[in-house]
Amino acid sequence: MSFGNVPPEMLAGAVEKLLAKMDETDLAAFYERELSAMPPEVVHAFVEAVLQAFHERGESSEDAVEDAGTTLDAVERRESTALGALLVYARGNPDLLKEATTIFIEHRPDLIAALPGALRRALAERLARTLS
Repeated sequence: MSFGNVPPEMLAGAVEKLLAKMDETDLAAFYERELSAMPPEVVHAFVEAVLQAFHERGESSEDAVEDAGTTLDAVERRESTALGALLVYARGNPDLLKEATTIFIEHRPDLIAALPGALRRALAERLARTLS
């Protein structure tokens, strides 16, 4: 399914409904499996969304990566251990990955096709049901 022709508000609504029913552990596993293979622009946008989600909870980017046991430089260089540590820390904060995914899609709907396959398929199925 192409997401480009879906109105932004419909896409955002479908994402929120899908994520509300999704297990946070499953969502984290999707990202853990596929994040290292994503294009740099997508990883950057996803990391920005994660850090924004932390910021909206009152935690700075520096504090979030420090609490994750890594550095902002390592995360920006896409070091697999740093990205993994950030994901583990994010997973330990209830609903943070859901919030970050919503932020990612709101800010970069053009990159939705690069999301983890299982997440994309679930979103496409939800949108297909909504549109029919």
